[in-house]
Amino acid sequence: ARESGCWLSAGGMHESGAPSAPASSASTDGEAGTCSQPRVYNSHVIIDNKGTVKAVYRKSHLFDVSIPGKVNLRESATTAPGEEVVVCGSPIGRLGLSTCYDVRFPEHYVDMVHRGGAEILLVPSAFTIPTGRAHWHTLLKSRAIENQCYVLAAAQVGRHNEKRKSYGHALAIDPWGDVIADAGGYDGIGTSGVAIDDSSGA
Repeated sequence: ARESGCWLSAGGMHESGAPSAPASSASTDGEAGTCSQPRVYNSHVIIDNKGTVKAVYRKSHLFDVSIPGKVNLRESATTAPGEEVVVCGSPIGRLGLSTCYDVRFPEHYVDMVHRGGAEILLVPSAFTIPTGRAHWHTLLKSRAIENQCYVLAAAQVGRHNEKRKSYGHALAIDPWGDVIADAGGYDGIGTSGVAIDDSSGA
């Protein structure tokens, strides 16, 4: 941030210090026991052009989903939810912080706008390909229109490992719901002229 003279929206990043998750287990004598599973926060960090951390938002809606034959993810096993709505000032306006799966919960964005005065909604994400194709553009346009805010949604794209790929299509959307810029992804070229060849299939 200091070297470029730019503000950074960095999310999600693993942050230590989260409470462990209690997990049930069976003891050798058949009696139920408990053990703790270490967890982190999935944090969205805003850093200004001087390298100062201006705000930290801990993702509150965790992605636990199973689509037979396509997706089986349980974020809550390794991540603890945050509890606070976070809005911070910036040179381009008041930023409302969210992360990925939060976009499916419109009340989170209403709170940021009406309680925090958010003008620009940030949604860094790593959507799966099936859910991205079905809902990514629609959800982000909805959050822009209903809150009359700009939406900036960074999006990971490509293969993370043998089991997971991300959809891409980083977007900038205006309060009318029009896509100002689309970085492209697995299912086509965006306004930036970038496409990802998913020759292995989705």
